[in-house]
Amino acid sequence: MEYTEDQKASFKQEFATRRKRQIILAVPLVAIILGFAVFADERNNAVLGIPVDVAGPVLLVLVGAAVVFSFRNWRCPACDKYLGKGLGPRFCPKCGVPLQ
Repeated sequence: MEYTEDQKASFKQEFATRRKRQIILAVPLVAIILGFAVFADERNNAVLGIPVDVAGPVLLVLVGAAVVFSFRNWRCPACDKYLGKGLGPRFCPKCGVPLQ
């Protein structure tokens, strides 16, 4: 399908918004995961004083929510197909619409 220049500009703007949301999600999530790894206290079986029995499921819920959000957010604005693992595709791998 051929798109007008206004539609292509709209797709690029929407892609920029979605990419920004992905980055906003990824940075704190990576920091939280690293924090769990760095501050794990194996002697007391805790993370930052929180028992692993509580902290582990909380981390799993956070990661699961991030994955669900990413699969919904990281889609082509034109065809709504998943954009893959990279953060900077220039074109949609499915429909070919320019994203940047």
